[in-house]
Amino acid sequence: MFWALAAFLGGALRAQSAQDWHRVILFMVAVFISILIHELGHTLAGIRFGASTPSIQLHGLGGLARFRQDQLNRRQRILMTLAGPGASILLAFAFFVIAIALYQSGPPASYPQTLVNFFVDVMVTINVFWTIINLFPVLPLDGGQVLRETLGPERVRLTCIISLMTLILLAGLLWMETRSIYNMIVVAFLGSYTLNLLQQSK
Repeated sequence: MFWALAAFLGGALRAQSAQDWHRVILFMVAVFISILIHELGHTLAGIRFGASTPSIQLHGLGGLARFRQDQLNRRQRILMTLAGPGASILLAFAFFVIAIALYQSGPPASYPQTLVNFFVDVMVTINVFWTIINLFPVLPLDGGQVLRETLGPERVRLTCIISLMTLILLAGLLWMETRSIYNMIVVAFLGSYTLNLLQQSK
C-alpha cells in the first residue's frame, strides 16, 4: 500500500514515457527516504529517553515509530514527538543547500543531472510541505499528539474538539490550494480517527 500510494502521488497514472517513469521512481524514493528519516527522528529520541523495543512501520499514509511510551514522562513524549518534524526540517535544509549549489552551477548539462535536480527539489518540497501539515494540531498527526500531551489525558475531549476544528480549516486550505481528492481522503481518515477518540472519551 505504501509504495502504491507513493507511485500514485508521483504521477504513475499519468506516466507514459520512460522519462515520466524515471520521475515517478525518484519521487517514490524521495518519499521513502523522507518518511524513514522522520520516523528515525522519533525512534532515536525515544531510545535516547529510554524507550524500549523500537520499530518503524510504513503504511499507506506514511510511517509509524512504535515503542513502549509508558516508560517516558510527558515532557519526553512531547520532545520525542517533535523530533520527527525536527529531523524532516534538517533534511529539507540539507537538500535546500544542495539545491542552491545546483542552481549556482547553472542549467543541467545532461539528462541525469536533470533527474538529480528533480530529486533534490522533491526532497525539499516533501519535507517542507509535510512538516507544515504534520505540525497542525490534528490527531493523530505529530501536532495533535503534542496538543494531547500538553492538555493531558483529562482533557481528551477538548483535544478532539480542537483537532476537528483545525481539520476543517486545513481541509479548506488544502482544497483551495491542491484540489486533490487524495488529500480529502486523508482528511476524512484523520477526522474519523478523531471522532472515534471523541466517542470513546464520553
